[in-house]
Amino acid sequence: MDCLRVSPGSPWLDTVDQEHIPLRLSNSCEEEVSVELEVLTPQGAPLQRISLKLPGLASREVEVISDLYLQKVVIRGRWRISEGSWREIEGIEVVLR
Repeated sequence: MDCLRVSPGSPWLDTVDQEHIPLRLSNSCEEEVSVELEVLTPQGAPLQRISLKLPGLASREVEVISDLYLQKVVIRGRWRISEGSWREIEGIEVVLR
């Protein structure tokens, strides 16, 4: 059963040319999940790491901010319920420009 869904929003640039990548995390299970996400450059270099706990039946928005000029990023991660085994999140490519 997959409890966690990661949905990227539309990337946008702020006034100082920093790229903002909104991510919506949704937990469809009744139990709290632990989430670890890693945002990578196209070459595989880590850009940002996010660790959080998401209550059951809840959603949360997080934002990745980068001042690098990239064409896309890749989001990978894993999640688990309580102390259960980790489940991988399939890589998500987000095209920036």
